[in-house]
Amino acid sequence: MIDNGQDMKAVVVKADGTVVSTSSDGSADVTPGTYYAPPDDYQLSGSTKPATIARDRLVEVKRFGSFVDVVRPVSQPSERLVFKHYEDDKVITDVWYSAHFLAGMAEHPNFVALRHLVLDERGGVVGYTMPFIPGGTLRSARRSRIFKLKWAKQLLQALDDLNLERGINHLDLRTRNLMVDPTTDNLIIIDLGKARIRGENLGTCVPPAAFNTSLVTLNLFDPDVNAAIVTLHDLVTRDPSDTSWEDDEAGLWNGEGIEALTAGPWTAHPDARLDSPAEAYHTILTDWLRRRRADPRCRVPANPLRVPRYMPIPPGETVDVLGYEDPLYPAPSTSCGILSPVPVSGYKFLRRDALRAGRPVVDWVRPASTALDRSRTLLASGRYADEGEGEDEG
Repeated sequence: MIDNGQDMKAVVVKADGTVVSTSSDGSADVTPGTYYAPPDDYQLSGSTKPATIARDRLVEVKRFGSFVDVVRPVSQPSERLVFKHYEDDKVITDVWYSAHFLAGMAEHPNFVALRHLVLDERGGVVGYTMPFIPGGTLRSARRSRIFKLKWAKQLLQALDDLNLERGINHLDLRTRNLMVDPTTDNLIIIDLGKARIRGENLGTCVPPAAFNTSLVTLNLFDPDVNAAIVTLHDLVTRDPSDTSWEDDEAGLWNGEGIEALTAGPWTAHPDARLDSPAEAYHTILTDWLRRRRADPRCRVPANPLRVPRYMPIPPGETVDVLGYEDPLYPAPSTSCGILSPVPVSGYKFLRRDALRAGRPVVDWVRPASTALDRSRTLLASGRYADEGEGEDEG
């Protein structure tokens, strides 16, 4: 752990984690910056448009992981939200698509809703919020929660609504992305960060003609179907191989070996907590697979969600940089040590270059967890409320 009070810009470590050196020199700063589009660029569907909220009107409650926090609005201390944001260009596409998909599925009882678009100090969208659902995921709470047959039915119906009605593939369906709303007792599908429009990947219901027409092979090229098979088989049988499947994205895409999981009868694991016989779960799965095989919506979604494929290109400029690689305008090869004028789309840059040129940069620096002052209110902007942002509620 490094916590010496410096504004750290670079750390050099050995393979074993031993710190070799640190630097607070700005020229060593390789922190990336990226573009945040205005709210009007987000063409969100749904009967109710999500509200906007400034990030300095959100109070940090808990840090979940990279780019995900639990927060509460300054104006509503009892409300808990999940704040998902991005800090570099690598996840622009994930946030762009997931915001549109969440808005498009907002009225569905089995998908988490989009609550706010979160804005930076200049009005760009840095991310969004969703309601916080207590109780843990189906993976984390599997020892304490009974897995109800109605939740298995809701999962399969929700996938039909997502895939066949709206034309979207989730692409990250796992027990860790399934929760239960304690208010409605409904299964809730979360994390559409990897979701994409069907047809822009291998996730279609129609396999190559060379495949045979057995029950499962018609779905082998649909990763959401494969993931549903693995998920239900895991929750019922606790087969150790299912956990490996959950972490094998390539396997879920090509479906190799998944057909064997649908073979019955299923036997419930002694530790599996179910409210119905194991074979009841197996039956609804196989019935669902048969219906999917014959459903014409596999080929043409009934009511496809219209989503702009790309965030609009921000204003470009030409800057002198070294070794710059822009996602839209690849830099020409340059000799080592020679600055070269490069067209820059504005999607991606280094913070040090932007600061040197006097361009605005969204600052994501915040106190380390070990250095938090628990007596003060820390905002989602990374600053304490008594430093001139939001309200200090103590």
